[in-house]
Amino acid sequence: MKLVLAKWTADRIAAGNLPEWSAKEAMNYLKQRVNGHGGIIVLDPQGHIGIAHNTPRMAWAYRTVKQQDAGVERNPY
Repeated sequence: MKLVLAKWTADRIAAGNLPEWSAKEAMNYLKQRVNGHGGIIVLDPQGHIGIAHNTPRMAWAYRTVKQQDAGVERNPY
């Protein structure tokens, strides 16, 4: 709650930034502001996906009409 990170990230998406960029920037913000570790999965209104984490591993998954993917490691930030 110190950062309201989901809102911070949603604001970047609403401003027209790509989800992958917004997710990575959210992890930068988390680390800089509170030396925090975690991860985030975000979508834009068109359904584009952004996934980022600054931990060695984070379970993640997504499914769309056209594709699905899941894992534990995804280019940790």
